[in-house]
Amino acid sequence: MHRLIQVASKQTWGTHDVCNRLLLLLAVMGLLSGCIAKVQIPAVDQFRIASGAQEGIIDAHVQADILLDDLYQLMKANEGTEIPLCTASRDSRQCIKDGISFFIWGGLIPGVGGRARYAFSDIVRGENQLEFTKDNSGTTFIGTPVFTKSNKCRAYAVGGGLQVEMDKYYANWAGIGNMFMAEGWAIDYMDLNQGIVGMQLELDSKGYCTAGGGSRYVLLKFPQIPESLSQQGTQFEFLNRK
Repeated sequence: MHRLIQVASKQTWGTHDVCNRLLLLLAVMGLLSGCIAKVQIPAVDQFRIASGAQEGIIDAHVQADILLDDLYQLMKANEGTEIPLCTASRDSRQCIKDGISFFIWGGLIPGVGGRARYAFSDIVRGENQLEFTKDNSGTTFIGTPVFTKSNKCRAYAVGGGLQVEMDKYYANWAGIGNMFMAEGWAIDYMDLNQGIVGMQLELDSKGYCTAGGGSRYVLLKFPQIPESLSQQGTQFEFLNRK
């Protein structure tokens, strides 16, 4: 009987030890969540748009309502569907490679994390802004899937372009790579004829023995394009035309 009590005591202590470790990990992750701040979204000098037979530079701040309406229509027409993205050249607005990738220092397993698509839902056109939820499930690390939560996003006009601020979100790789991600976009290009949105993407990640991120110029390609968008060129007041 005495031996049984000793064994039971060891098993109980083992359970308590596991619980304590989990509580400690949760506490650390909570602290890390508080440490990671919003990314610094770069300012946009000029906004280029193509619509119908017209293409050129516009004042995005003055014509913010039209741009937000157009972005809303693109997102709404593609709600819930996968939106492919690519790393691109800002000068040519041409894709360099499919998807985006960043170096992530994943503790003992550093490697490349990436993403090839987004999906958007809960798209709402509010006053002076556009709100939506971004699905981050296309994220990978060293070629394997990463569990990620979706996050809330808000787009509005700032300076010469559109900025998208986002809530930070949780990501986990293989049950051990826990981190929080912070992301932001500076949109400076829209081709309404082809359903393309160009932007500077900023990403930062921090976690238990993990960190990484960077900056990339990215193109989103929306598969479904509302017919009305390609006929809106006359609504824009161009500063100069291509």
